[in-house]
Amino acid sequence: MNMVGRIVVVAVGLIASAAHADHHGMAMNDSAEEPRAFDASVDLVAASYSTLTYVGDYEGVLPAVGWSHDDYGFGASIGLYRIMLNGLDQHGIGDVMVHATARLYTAEHVTAGAMMMVSAPTGDERFGLGMGHTMVMPSLFGVWSTGRLTVSANAGFSRAIAQMEAGHDHGVWPLVEPMNMSEISWGVGCDLALGRGMHGVVHAAGGIPVGLVGHERVIGAARLGWTSGRVDTAVEVQTGLVGDPFTIRGLVETALHF
Repeated sequence: MNMVGRIVVVAVGLIASAAHADHHGMAMNDSAEEPRAFDASVDLVAASYSTLTYVGDYEGVLPAVGWSHDDYGFGASIGLYRIMLNGLDQHGIGDVMVHATARLYTAEHVTAGAMMMVSAPTGDERFGLGMGHTMVMPSLFGVWSTGRLTVSANAGFSRAIAQMEAGHDHGVWPLVEPMNMSEISWGVGCDLALGRGMHGVVHAAGGIPVGLVGHERVIGAARLGWTSGRVDTAVEVQTGLVGDPFTIRGLVETALHF
């Protein structure tokens, strides 16, 4: 296994996920192979949630595509959801997410880089499927790896590109990908290679609101992934620890590398 390749794969996977509202995307990429030029993945998610206003559950299918070359990468994703809001059944797409990643520093066991992610308000805000605003989410990441262990961390700033009224409390929204309109985002994770192409991951992510309004949020997750040739598969369980609408969320992911 190429150590630098392994570090880059984990770093890109972690930072892309943390920027993507810390949920279905917060999952690390578990591939033990070096990054290839193209990849395509699909996530299946299901969650139950409870807020002061809404109680229900949702399911989603989230396709994504990516391309990488040397120290740079690009990707895009979107979710297709069915959501139940207080007994009302709704269907629709979520916000489109696009990102660009650059590896800025590489040493024997350490790598660091930056990411810029932007979301477009394609999801219906009324039904908890979209933010209702374009979001800009720059961030930095660092990864340390030795032997079978890889430890990752990232931090960024997320901001809605919108004319926000003074005192307006957007809350943690949308229901399917909660975040604040303005926040400092963070994520930490630990990946342990278990052998036979399998990896175990524990990680956490969250957001600290910036300004006078907003809600702190923290998510924890455990993940098991395995690689077979050009295909990565993973299952993950997430729980909202602080501030997030969902109580428990499950994810199944399959990724194909070209």
